[in-house]
Formats: sequence, C-alpha cells, structure tokens
Amino acid sequence: MYDYDNREDFEDYGKHCWLLTPWKGYRSATIVGQTDNGYIVQVSSGAEIVVYPDEIEIN
Repeated sequence: MYDYDNREDFEDYGKHCWLLTPWKGYRSATIVGQTDNGYIVQVSSGAEIVVYPDEIEIN
C-alpha cells in the first residue's frame, strides 16, 4: 500500500472510476490517493495501484 500524507485532501477522493485497460481482470476502482503524476486507485480486492489520469474514466 502507498502511504501519502493528506490522502483525503483533494477533490476526486472517493470517486468511482473505470480502468480503461483492466488490471488483473479488474476494471472498476475507487480513487483513494493522488500523486504528482496521477492517482492511486483501489480495486475490489483491496489492491492499490498508481494510474495516470488518461488511464481512467471518472464517474
């Protein structure tokens, strides 16, 4: 898991998104963090991955 300070202090926190390219069969995710280059998203298995903004579609 990624550990960033103030993970909840941004507009897109908690929003549902779709991975444009599935990760290990997962396509649905929730935005749980933000990095300098994109977002940290969590899939239903609990895994967290870093994606670029152009790799997801935010609902």
